[in-house]
Amino acid sequence: MDEAKLVMDGFKKTVETAGLTMSDLVSLQIFCSDVSLFAEFNTVYRTYFTNDEFPTRAFLGSGKLLFDARFEVQGIAYRK
Repeated sequence: MDEAKLVMDGFKKTVETAGLTMSDLVSLQIFCSDVSLFAEFNTVYRTYFTNDEFPTRAFLGSGKLLFDARFEVQGIAYRK
């Protein structure tokens, strides 16, 4: 799913710009305009983490998002 990859690529770039990695994330919230897209998003999401080590996550149905996006991601990272 192109839009899921686009949003995760952008999120990863933001994390890396802060000098962190995806492994530094402790919590993520994914807002989705249609929760039936969970399985498709999850397939893409899992490729951004190694060794099946994932931050806690909430996948939330949000209704309409800005610019008719299907996904929006918000996260919290911890600098060790």
